[in-house]
Amino acid sequence: MKRLILFCFIGALVVTSTVVSALEKAPLGNGNFAVKLNYIAFTDSHFSEGDNENVGSYLGLEGYGKITPNVYLGGEIGTATNINFGGEEISFVPLELNVKYAKEAARDFVVDFGAGLSYSSVKIQNTPLFGVAQESRSDWVWGGQVFADLTYKIQRFCIGVNGKYQITQDFNNENIDLSNYRLGVQLGMVF
Repeated sequence: MKRLILFCFIGALVVTSTVVSALEKAPLGNGNFAVKLNYIAFTDSHFSEGDNENVGSYLGLEGYGKITPNVYLGGEIGTATNINFGGEEISFVPLELNVKYAKEAARDFVVDFGAGLSYSSVKIQNTPLFGVAQESRSDWVWGGQVFADLTYKIQRFCIGVNGKYQITQDFNNENIDLSNYRLGVQLGMVF
């Protein structure tokens, strides 16, 4: 009987220390958020024809909460526009739900990668360099994305680089898709 109690006590200590150790090793804390500033490029050839521009800037805000020590659930919302001086101007606002896996690659350096679903508001308007802008067309499009980040933690603050590829359905049955890739930097906090 004493051996059984001793064995249970040692087992409880091992399990407790393992759980505490796992909790301490969550690479991006219990949660994190960041502001992103990215370069965005739309991949559809439609946006590189004529006066159109397929590149622009993206500003986003993301937040994640820990599910397990290395898995996080969260989302991102942002706004993008192409840099255009005549042609079709794109206003793109993606809402994303993502899951990511994070692993500490070296002390204070965290690599994460993930995937998710998106629902994006899109507005396209032809704005010639000279003349009157045409009526805008808008739609909501479904999509999905894959991404990877490299983050450097400085106590509660973090800075990093990120890359994402997002694929979307066609816009307004016009055989134009808003699939894009983004590359940029992020600044945030880990808590």
